[in-house]
Amino acid sequence: MFLYRVVVMILSTPRLQLRPMLQSDAPALFAILGDRDAMRHWHRPAITRLSLVELMVEEQVAAMADGLCAYWTVWRGDDAIGSADFSLIEDGAAQLGFLFRHDQWGQGFAGETLAALIAHGFDAMGLEQLSATIRTGNTRAARLLEKLGFTQEGADHMLSLDGGVTLEVASYALLRPRPDPRQESSPQKGI
Repeated sequence: MFLYRVVVMILSTPRLQLRPMLQSDAPALFAILGDRDAMRHWHRPAITRLSLVELMVEEQVAAMADGLCAYWTVWRGDDAIGSADFSLIEDGAAQLGFLFRHDQWGQGFAGETLAALIAHGFDAMGLEQLSATIRTGNTRAARLLEKLGFTQEGADHMLSLDGGVTLEVASYALLRPRPDPRQESSPQKGI
């Protein structure tokens, strides 16, 4: 069994701050979850009521308190532009998720966010493997995951969700980098 710990802390990148999700983030997240363009790649349609987002955030904050998941709201200054998470955390593995407001696409924010999360997951949390599932046809997300070192696992497949919804998805995985044994066995010089 792998040892890991759920660590949800503020993460900073050159342009962004990833803050642990709070209930007070719900209105800002509603602007993202209500964005039809952003949600066309998610597993549900755009959310049209703030009360549903408030309930979702409440459940996610509770899951973080129980150590089951880790959720961040992505901030650019005082503007919440996205969210990212580790879910299904167990046995040294986690599912990586991310969603950004459509008007923020194409600026490198998702890559910056995911690079910070990957480093955090492998370092601070001690995870051994990350996975991501994206809807087939989401070429931007596929390119981003591949750029970050993820590899597609098998062929696209169907994913059944609650309510009889079925989506065609692609699954990706990334293993914790292993040190190069040649570097570890090299004698140290100096001192």
